[in-house]
Amino acid sequence: MTTFYFTTQDSERALDDGESYDLPDLLSAIDEAKNVLSEMAADGIPRNDGQQLLVEILNSERVPVVRLTLGLEIAFIAVEKGDEEHIDR
Repeated sequence: MTTFYFTTQDSERALDDGESYDLPDLLSAIDEAKNVLSEMAADGIPRNDGQQLLVEILNSERVPVVRLTLGLEIAFIAVEKGDEEHIDR
């Protein structure tokens, strides 16, 4: 088993609870980070363009080794102008 730590960040705050997790390997830590990220998204996705949810995996020396992000991108494909007329960007 290998010891990992997780830090999380949303649009309001960063959190490092200091809790360690003993997991078989880095791939298992990535799977756990995906679960954490999905739980964060269930609490609310980012509200503004460019905002993101973030989970960092730190090794046993608390050095960041992997970062997972889930972001919101708003892209206007076409802009409606008047009745049925569209202008492409």
